Amino acid sequence: MEGFDLEKEMKELNLTTSKESREDFLSYKVKPGVIVYPRTEEEIVKVVDYANRKRIPIVTWGAGTSLTGAVSCEGCILIDMKYMSSILEINDVDWYVRTQPGVNLEYLNKKLMERGFFLPPDPASFFLCSVGGAVANSSGGMRGVKYGTFRDWVLALKVVLPTGEIVKIGEPLRKNRAGYDLTHLFVGSEGTLGVITEIWFRIVPLPKRKLIPLLVSMPSLDSTAGVISDIRKSGIMPEIAEFMDSEVLKTLNVHLNAGLKESEGGMLILLIEDQDLESIRNIIRKWDGDLTELSDKEWERVYSLRAQAAIALKASAKEMLVEDIVVPVSKLMDAIRKLKELEGKFNVRMPVIAHIGDGNLHPNILLEEKEVALELFEKVGEIAIELGGSISGEHGIGVQKTKLMAIQLAKHNGVKVLEIMKRIKEIIDPNDIMNPGKYVELAYNESMRN
Repeated sequence: MEGFDLEKEMKELNLTTSKESREDFLSYKVKPGVIVYPRTEEEIVKVVDYANRKRIPIVTWGAGTSLTGAVSCEGCILIDMKYMSSILEINDVDWYVRTQPGVNLEYLNKKLMERGFFLPPDPASFFLCSVGGAVANSSGGMRGVKYGTFRDWVLALKVVLPTGEIVKIGEPLRKNRAGYDLTHLFVGSEGTLGVITEIWFRIVPLPKRKLIPLLVSMPSLDSTAGVISDIRKSGIMPEIAEFMDSEVLKTLNVHLNAGLKESEGGMLILLIEDQDLESIRNIIRKWDGDLTELSDKEWERVYSLRAQAAIALKASAKEMLVEDIVVPVSKLMDAIRKLKELEGKFNVRMPVIAHIGDGNLHPNILLEEKEVALELFEKVGEIAIELGGSISGEHGIGVQKTKLMAIQLAKHNGVKVLEIMKRIKEIIDPNDIMNPGKYVELAYNESMRN
């Protein structure tokens, strides 16, 4: 509104503010009317209550590692949570940790490991991301094949609702059947239902069994899929089962001087229990793979390279769109073939990084102009839907995948499910101020257009 100074209004509420433009990891624009830096839950209540009365959109900012435009906005109040970064309690009897949302994930695990515990989910951005952002997005990571995503590790939350009310949902207990599971409604809600102020995470003791890290060069993509399928059939549960295709290996070698062996079938990165080593050797030998056992120091280097793979790919092209599809492990071979067919048809580079052990594939579309990639982006999502999978395993929906989300839900679940989600948003956020115009809301609008 003309003559309206949002920064001045926030300062009158005794809040720390600034005004600047930002970008997330994939360069989605964030142009807030004001940025607020709360240090307490009470200050968040002030901001939300004001925004609700004035009908001003709110977007919560963790560390800006979103890959879907989930934090993009123009003229919003951006709540930057970086000062709410305390670890409030580590309980080594009841096995939980209570934190504020601005805590860095890598820092949290360092503190937990000092006590003999850890929080298993480890997105590639673990050294950058905040735990609040990881919860809001239900992020996954390399240990997802064994431990799942953040959805599996959140016990309870404190949330400032869009009305300015504070609620605690869930309990720091492994078992709790009192009412609907509202905790996991908020996990993965992408900032559309409230502002998370405290999180109770389940933690577990660090593994005491011997884990063996392996690097496996594969002769073909079919053989890579065959190895993963046989590992599953054998009943082996790796701690980590990752994949980088030949193009990713070349990029890491060029941009990070990685010194990785390049092969047509790419490379598997496995972390397994010592009791499974002989079985794994036999499976890899069957598929003509070349296995190398790593030292602890070599493992740390390879783990770091895998975590930085997306950064290296981004540096190798002007534009990058990061896909995040999931297919049944039994359909991995079909999915990889179809992806390579698309790459040839569109004549683009589309290197694949994958949490391959649980069927989560990250084709990275590299181009000079983003617009050219949009059709291909949707085609990749359609492959997942066609094979009975999902368009997102861990990156979320944001503004990027709403059309595909509408298609997936209509085909696999029915449009009624999307209607229920839309109604939940309306009940909790009646004035539609929390990260509006994205995610469920936009997917519902897309479905109404079809």
